Amino acid sequence: MPIVSFWSTVESTQTATTSTIVAAACAMALKNNYKILLTQTHYQNMDLETSFFNMDKMSSKGSLDIADTGVDALDRLLRSNKLSPENIANYAKPIMKGKLELLYGSFKNDTDSYDRVLETIPMMVEQASRFYDLVLVDLSRGYNTAEINQILQQSDLIVLTMSQKMQSLKKIFKDVDTLKILQEKTVVAAIGKYDRFSKYTNKNIARNFNYKKPIYTIPYNTQFFDACNEGTALNFFIQNINADVATDRNGYFIDESRKLADAIVSALDTKLGQR
Repeated sequence: MPIVSFWSTVESTQTATTSTIVAAACAMALKNNYKILLTQTHYQNMDLETSFFNMDKMSSKGSLDIADTGVDALDRLLRSNKLSPENIANYAKPIMKGKLELLYGSFKNDTDSYDRVLETIPMMVEQASRFYDLVLVDLSRGYNTAEINQILQQSDLIVLTMSQKMQSLKKIFKDVDTLKILQEKTVVAAIGKYDRFSKYTNKNIARNFNYKKPIYTIPYNTQFFDACNEGTALNFFIQNINADVATDRNGYFIDESRKLADAIVSALDTKLGQR
């Protein structure tokens, strides 16, 4: 089933890729009846994991077994030819039972060990796509890594994340016009940590760069980012699911997140219909 990569071509700028995938995944899980797996490829960065779980509390209580979970465990299984699509769920952490699960990224704290695990992540993603309805990958920025390029090639859709910084936007839209992978794949553009009061609105950005497709937004929202810091991102969505779009900033945030989630599902409609 479909693989969706959340990714930015810009390495030096914060494009809020992780918070974008978190928001889209929560919105998708609460609205659609899909079995979704989340994972990530970052080195020494557990922002995706800490958006859903209090990792410090789990560690202090002894419930965080990094030796037998996530991509590190799957790497060992793959190298011993023991990994099958069905047993990936045994190494993932449920976020929303039956609907949303998280495969921890690597806990390796040296580059050699991390690089070794990264080599097998494309195979994990491919295997996971045989079991889950959707696999969402928070990809490391840039395109200078063979494994990142491999996952992009595997992807049915790329959510291209960006900021409202003009120098960053110039680079990204040049890449939209010139990078082969962005020409070949279905692309959904999204601005993370979006400031709707900036003159660089999504519509103005599209107009400035002659971009004919919609640019979706995940607004900056203090309560959401606090929730991500506390491991309660899904709870934030559940608590604010009926917030008024017009008068409540949380309602506006969730509505924009839904629009991005709906765009992803719509773009994958044919393949999701095969599930």
